[in-house]
Amino acid sequence: MNARTLRTGPAIALAAAGMLLGGAAGAAVAAPQQGIASTSATVLQERPSGKYGPYSSYKSCYKAGKYGQDHGRWHYFSCKDEHHKWWLYTYR
Repeated sequence: MNARTLRTGPAIALAAAGMLLGGAAGAAVAAPQQGIASTSATVLQERPSGKYGPYSSYKSCYKAGKYGQDHGRWHYFSCKDEHHKWWLYTYR
């Protein structure tokens, strides 16, 4: 082997290792960012835009939620029982 081959061999090996490790590190960094983005989007989407009540029954809560949805005040709603009272949560 000549002297030039001996000097470039380690440099090529080092560059190849850097590319392999850099690609793995880039993929590892990209995965959590995608998870965080989808999680934060879900959290923002699931955060209620309004809370109304209390209602005496599930039926009256649902009726109020359906009325608001039909009239375009919110996209969807849910009724939740909290301490024996019904609360209407709305989502835009």
